[in-house]
Amino acid sequence: MSVSIQIEPKTELAICTCSGILTVDDAINGAKSLWKTPGWLGKASVWNFLEARFDMSSPEVEQIARFILHHQPAEAPLKMAFVAQSDLEYGLSRMFEVYRQEHQTKFRVFRDLEEALNWARIFEPDNV
Repeated sequence: MSVSIQIEPKTELAICTCSGILTVDDAINGAKSLWKTPGWLGKASVWNFLEARFDMSSPEVEQIARFILHHQPAEAPLKMAFVAQSDLEYGLSRMFEVYRQEHQTKFRVFRDLEEALNWARIFEPDNV
């Protein structure tokens, strides 16, 4: 799998675009890469999986969620969005949402990249 991470200068939103086959190790390494990305201050991230395919099971999705909960920066991001095309990626992303159970971060799964980006860019207290 390959991942490219771009930070929007104005919003500090991280846009993480993934392609190829995504495994547990790829997901963990992708999270670590985001955490080390210069310019990302932890406000929000959008993970674009439209060109990726997941090669993982539900227990592996739980493993990823647990890893992120235990290793993410001390201040959790305000928002995180996943964008998935297929039913499998969408369903596994929803499982991640349930397994994550971290109430500081608002999390949503989308099928449309622009909709996810628009949601992630809004930081008013009522919308976070």
